[in-house]
Amino acid sequence: MYKKNWFKIHLILGVTAGVILLVIGLTGSILSFEKEILDVVNKKSHIVEVPKTEKLTTSQLLTKFKEKFPQSKLKGITFSKAKDSSVVINIEGEGKFARRGKNYYVNPYNAEILPSIQGHGFFKFIENIHRRLAMGKAGKQIVGASTLCLFLLMFSGVYLYWKKMKKSFFKSFTFSFDSKGRGFLASMHSSFGLWMIPMYLVVSITGLYWSYSWFNTGLYKLAGVEKPQRMKRGQNTQSTNKNQKAISYNEIENVVILFNRNVQEYEKASLKFSSKKGIYTIYYIDESSTHPRARNTITISADSGTIQSNKKFIDLPLNERLMKSIYALHTGEYFGIIGKIIMFISSLIMVLFTVTGVMMYQKRNKNSSEKIR
Repeated sequence: MYKKNWFKIHLILGVTAGVILLVIGLTGSILSFEKEILDVVNKKSHIVEVPKTEKLTTSQLLTKFKEKFPQSKLKGITFSKAKDSSVVINIEGEGKFARRGKNYYVNPYNAEILPSIQGHGFFKFIENIHRRLAMGKAGKQIVGASTLCLFLLMFSGVYLYWKKMKKSFFKSFTFSFDSKGRGFLASMHSSFGLWMIPMYLVVSITGLYWSYSWFNTGLYKLAGVEKPQRMKRGQNTQSTNKNQKAISYNEIENVVILFNRNVQEYEKASLKFSSKKGIYTIYYIDESSTHPRARNTITISADSGTIQSNKKFIDLPLNERLMKSIYALHTGEYFGIIGKIIMFISSLIMVLFTVTGVMMYQKRNKNSSEKIR
């Protein structure tokens, strides 16, 4: 009786939520290698030719940039240790750039403005479908509900397959091409399902982090980590405006010099120009970091020329590292390139579950109709 009811639940959710999960899976697979694709497409924006001359100082670079954009309000700079890497200067933006500002890629040797990033709009559109079905708040709720349904699909699938698993646990993870018809579809559907459960549990839990605030809050409480407070819209802009007049390019340069003296190896570092009482914060990523979210934080006093603190991501407790890596866990990049490939494949296989599920449903209805005749 229970098995029959769970079969109905699995069937109904598979036919309804399965279609949404197929879209989420397809878009997720496209987004898996967004960074790598954009890096290749925009190589001229990220990589510069290394001349025989030295890089411009930070003060010189900012001064030359300001000459080209005199009305701009500078917010921050991102730089790298690599000699062939461009510098990113962030300015206050309007419209779609209001929250994060607008980025300009600049040659650190001559302050030449490099080509703007291409393809970012396409991936933003795919992300909008992935997170909201391009339907705003209503779409976000549908995606969240479908993700919850994925939990029920996994639970009901294991329950329906439990007897076979008990008889031959390891064999239940395989299927044979010798099988035909509905039997082949069922064995492939169930065996792939068992393999995908660990990955789908991770993407479901991390995905719900963005879908529901109650889930988000609960996850922080469960992890024992204080939930960070999001800055209100416009608050960051106001802060920048207040500090804009006080910006000293020489002071910024001294902060960057002090940073480079104390941090020898890093991939990228970002400095926001807003400061409190001359204390600047730089977020940087080690060359050995497994993912771009593993940011270290160093605070520098421009007045005294001293390091106030240097907090390493790797030194944080595991629970804090995990909560700061929700996105990296969701995409798989927390586990490096292998993790990204696994999540990419897992996203694509979501299509297989929907297709095989619908095919089994059709064959079942066809067989039932033939028996009635």
